Amino acid sequence: DEHILRNLRLVPIGAQSPNPVYISGQERQQITQSKLDRRQDRTMGAEDRIIKPRGFDGPVGERKITDPLCLLLLLTSWGAMTCLGIWAFDQGDLHNLVEQKDYMGRSCGVDLDQHGVVLPPKRAIVDVFLNGKCVDSCPNATDTETLICKDDETIANLTGCALGTLSGNTDLLVLCGACMYSVDSHDVLSYCVPKQVNSVAEKINATLYSYFDDPEEAAAVDLPDYSKVDQTLIYVENFLKDLQVTWRAVFGIGAGGAILFGFLFLFVARIPCVMAMCFWTVAICIPIIFAVLGEFFLSLKITETLIEENPELFEMTETENDSDSFQKSAKVAGYVFYVCAGLAFLLLCFLRKRINLAIAVTRAAAHSVAAVPLSVFYPILQMLGWCTFMVPWTLYFLHLASIGTKVEKTATFMDFAIPYSTFEYDQNTRYGFWYLLFCLFWTSQFIIAIGQIVLAMCYSKWYFTVDKDGEINTSIFSATGVTLCKHGGTAAFGSLIIAIIQMVRAFVEYTQKKIEQAGPDSKIAGAAVCCCRCCLACLERCMKFISKNAYIQTAIFGHSFCKGAQEAFFLVLRNAARMSAVGLVSEVTQILCKVFTVLLCSCVTFYYIENYYMEDVSSVGGLCVFVALIAWFFADMFTDVLGIAET
Repeated sequence: DEHILRNLRLVPIGAQSPNPVYISGQERQQITQSKLDRRQDRTMGAEDRIIKPRGFDGPVGERKITDPLCLLLLLTSWGAMTCLGIWAFDQGDLHNLVEQKDYMGRSCGVDLDQHGVVLPPKRAIVDVFLNGKCVDSCPNATDTETLICKDDETIANLTGCALGTLSGNTDLLVLCGACMYSVDSHDVLSYCVPKQVNSVAEKINATLYSYFDDPEEAAAVDLPDYSKVDQTLIYVENFLKDLQVTWRAVFGIGAGGAILFGFLFLFVARIPCVMAMCFWTVAICIPIIFAVLGEFFLSLKITETLIEENPELFEMTETENDSDSFQKSAKVAGYVFYVCAGLAFLLLCFLRKRINLAIAVTRAAAHSVAAVPLSVFYPILQMLGWCTFMVPWTLYFLHLASIGTKVEKTATFMDFAIPYSTFEYDQNTRYGFWYLLFCLFWTSQFIIAIGQIVLAMCYSKWYFTVDKDGEINTSIFSATGVTLCKHGGTAAFGSLIIAIIQMVRAFVEYTQKKIEQAGPDSKIAGAAVCCCRCCLACLERCMKFISKNAYIQTAIFGHSFCKGAQEAFFLVLRNAARMSAVGLVSEVTQILCKVFTVLLCSCVTFYYIENYYMEDVSSVGGLCVFVALIAWFFADMFTDVLGIAET
């Protein structure tokens, strides 16, 4: 109807039109429907944006500053965070966190012992609670007959250690918290990190079991299994060695290959019928999968062979009635899956035209991203901005964490009381942590909002330019400047709302942990907290969706956040079916892009390492998984940018 109205020629009343325009019945019906839509829009309180205003040829050029108070509030919060950081620098001491501490809270290589001698520079484990002792060098061998012990005065005050000292019982000295076996260790920043702990753990467990007269009482003691820790440490060590050999290939294929394959996917998505074929193939598979699952459960029969192969599944099935109950449950599940298959099929039939429209929108989005190739790398610019913010934020956080007061506490291991030192914080310091967390949430969302407005501004210029073969000003740098100068307040407004929701979610998580630590679990309290977490997560997702569409309105028409959110809300409400179809196609497209990129990068990595580095690496699979993670990160950048273009 917009094309029809643009070709109509207005002539004075009573004048003879030199070139009369004939409108078909279908075209006249479209114009009438557009008028009804505009009237309904005004009734609902929103302006119509389906037909562009007179003289509109793209995003507005003359913009006004929107929501300046919110930007001023954000700058004020940064100033308050800086003041908090200056106070933390003055009150705290970063050495409290980075220096190696022994079991008495003394700094290795800095503080003096009871004889006035500087403590040794290394820190080794000295008891079962991983407290440390300052030593001259880290142990280079594991020996259960050699002990690393605390001072004699400390051992004399420990419960039950006097007997071990008099009798020379090394195992008892380990159990009472006076000593620890010598463990072969790495020297990591003057910390003695054990290479293998499983053998020592087995020795401690055997000593513990021999301490009890009753075997059942010994078996009731819950001890950690360190065998997986050893395996993990060995795997990480081998992986780091492999990465040191193949880092050029890994990062080159993971980053460069992902970018190359991402642009290749955009090229393929622009080819007619390819995107439609891929989506409808995936869409048709959904009801087929539901139908197959339904047939599987309906045909499931309980036989003696099935019971013998899965005894843990049928251990409670002892009577024929129980078997009938299981059979009925499987039958109900089968019917449910068949119903889901039917609903999915009907939904695809109902939305088929809108899905085809959404596929066309996705193709146009791929064209727009290809027309502004630098926009793909804009998330990297956002990451640089976030890292710039994180540098002072991390320093403020660490200095604030160093303000804690050292407190002596006692932990119980069996019948032995083992003292240790820890840090505790006063109420003002806790408030400081909460405020830093809020600033982190707000700034992170602000950076995301700026990126969404900038990308929407670039793509809207491309969309509304009729002659796309000519020069189009889609510079992301100029769009960034306009966004920061004119619409920084709008980004701050939307990000503030999301940050508040995230803070409430963090407080609910904190409250849940405090409830769990306070006493036995309460099912009612747990259910209430779970409902709160679910509702807050849904609220955050809805707010992010509304904010994203509001930013697009701001990028095109220069609205403030509230005005843009109102226009976006009613636009989505009017076109709920179309938006659902676009969202579905967009989600499938993003998944296809990620899978396409990750699989290709992983296959190229496997082939390259197999042919050029096979004799120098211990595990090709670990390197392929690492490349897949890097490729997923870059593919996620592509899909985020493509999602803005589709919206």
